[in-house]
Amino acid sequence: MRHSLLFLPILFLAACSGNEKVPDNAVMPALDVASEIPGDWSALDAMVGRVPFESGLLDKSPITIDLNAKLGAQAGAFRNALADAGPLRREGPLLVTTSASGKAWLVLQPADHAFRAALRTTDGWRQWQTPGAEVPAPAGI
Repeated sequence: MRHSLLFLPILFLAACSGNEKVPDNAVMPALDVASEIPGDWSALDAMVGRVPFESGLLDKSPITIDLNAKLGAQAGAFRNALADAGPLRREGPLLVTTSASGKAWLVLQPADHAFRAALRTTDGWRQWQTPGAEVPAPAGI
């Protein structure tokens, strides 16, 4: 009897860890929703002095999920516009990168887990910002 009690939790875990498909009626989060718990933005310090595509700033960093969610359909165009961006630089408490072509810029405020991004379109500048944050535009823009 004692051996069967030890085996019971293993059976329970095995039953719960199957590769079942998510039910069709399951409520899933919207794709344009930012992450609820911010990642560890201290890792961004290691990206200072490196260009975004070299460091993975736009596709493999703590800001990726929130940035993609905020920019939505414009996320790809924003990444393309920052393809010629200079290295991420520190400006006081901010981290900043701007494209050499003047098509896009990104300002990060790590202490507040906030960002402000801008993309030049045919209609002018389109900007996105973390809700409730007051992240300044880069100096000289």
